[in-house]
Amino acid sequence: MRVIGKEVKHKAFGQGTITSHSGNIVTVSFSKEDKKFIYPDAFDSFLTFKNQSDQNEISIICNSKLEKENAQKKVLEEKQEHRQRLLSLKITPKSQAAFNIDLNDLNEIFSSGTISTGYYLSGHSKGEPRIPSKLRPNSACLLTGRSSKTTEKERRILGVIMVKDDFWGDSCKNGIVELHDKYRIRLDPKKSMLYWDYFDGSDPLPRWGNTAFKYFSNSTMQRILLEIKKKSRNAENEKEINAFYQYFSDINHL
Repeated sequence: MRVIGKEVKHKAFGQGTITSHSGNIVTVSFSKEDKKFIYPDAFDSFLTFKNQSDQNEISIICNSKLEKENAQKKVLEEKQEHRQRLLSLKITPKSQAAFNIDLNDLNEIFSSGTISTGYYLSGHSKGEPRIPSKLRPNSACLLTGRSSKTTEKERRILGVIMVKDDFWGDSCKNGIVELHDKYRIRLDPKKSMLYWDYFDGSDPLPRWGNTAFKYFSNSTMQRILLEIKKKSRNAENEKEINAFYQYFSDINHL
């Protein structure tokens, strides 16, 4: 809206003319002195145009600005409330999950941001998607796997991804876990840690079984992340891993 040269009225200074407009500042020349005002905010409280058509136009601009500011404020408040809910989340001791994946599916998991829980193998829900009821916003998904040429004892940790911060497993009926778009760590399959080093590997022939995933403790996940953190010193993704660990610790109250 072009405002220079237009006549306005101020509650205290009376009649004036806009002499300049730069950014969000307008200068109004009154009979005794010039005054600067914030544009368009001043027209919502102090200034009015002499011309009604101009006043109607500025009212639309002011209302639009106010609506935008309120919308931004609402988004910020919702983010803060969501963050607070996450930090006050009731933590259960075994809300982490280790997934058995095919090495060829690793790229797809990272690109799609989802992972399947598989299906129930018995009972009245046999054949239906397995509901990951213990997974919540504080849960991390440990991706593990091995090649067909290696034994189960050589199962490796391939990566770890936090679940999406609004994901609640008990509401997941399709068996698809939605993963966080930021907190993701991918490890080199040839250099990554052995899975059974962090679990009960006393049996010379450890067995995974047929299930797609297994729950395990938050403390064990923290231990694994600390080891990943230790091994990542001076690595290209060190900053990413440190951020992951900090987020995991915060949301799990560790």
